[in-house]
Amino acid sequence: MANTHRTSQKWENWLSNSLGQYLLETEQRILPSLFAECYGKYALLIGVPSQFPLIKFSSIKYQVVLSPIINKNKKFHIVESDFYDLPIASGSVDLVLLPHALEFVDNPQQLLSEACRVVKPEGYIIVVGFNPYSLWGLKKKLLKNNQCPWSNNFISASSVKEWLLLADFELIKQVGLFFRPPLQHHDSLFEKLKFLEWIGSKLWSPFGGVYMLLAKAKVVPLTPIKLHWQQELSGVQVSITGPSVRNWV
Repeated sequence: MANTHRTSQKWENWLSNSLGQYLLETEQRILPSLFAECYGKYALLIGVPSQFPLIKFSSIKYQVVLSPIINKNKKFHIVESDFYDLPIASGSVDLVLLPHALEFVDNPQQLLSEACRVVKPEGYIIVVGFNPYSLWGLKKKLLKNNQCPWSNNFISASSVKEWLLLADFELIKQVGLFFRPPLQHHDSLFEKLKFLEWIGSKLWSPFGGVYMLLAKAKVVPLTPIKLHWQQELSGVQVSITGPSVRNWV
């Protein structure tokens, strides 16, 4: 948990800089289009406290953040926990939001499996991740240092979709965003390249710096099992008298 806490704290700090703030604001603007597909009573965000604004515009009434970082903001509910064994009952949550959480753990498939476990039948999960096949992924390869978020794993959308399929989830929607290079928000070049966002969303959506995946838990129908007796029980009679049972052959 100590390593998870340290990594999450670096991520929390990075979200406070100009590019991190722009990332949050943009994701907060796009997510309502996915929330429109979701309904229920309980929503869980697995991440850090700064990401709470990502879920607060969901129509789901009860919203909780699960994070290894102690909450200093008393305006929302938080559960302090690591990302390995979630202290949430199976099948108890209508919506789970994983904004970049898979990138900060050693075993992302295990975390996704745990997140899927707590989702109700016909509930939803939204995964937000950095795309390794993008300008953001290229910067990660070129930097090769321990700066957040470039030091963490960038997991492809195709890998996450395979893991969701194994967990009996069906992909409902995929969105790509951030087609500009990851420059600081106050950089003048960043504003001049704004047109790339519109072009990218129309022509090369799979290559955005960030992807969003919305998936729904499948409900496996119960198939009645017909029993076929292999031995005939002819001549057997059962009589019940009071509490005793007597058999005659």
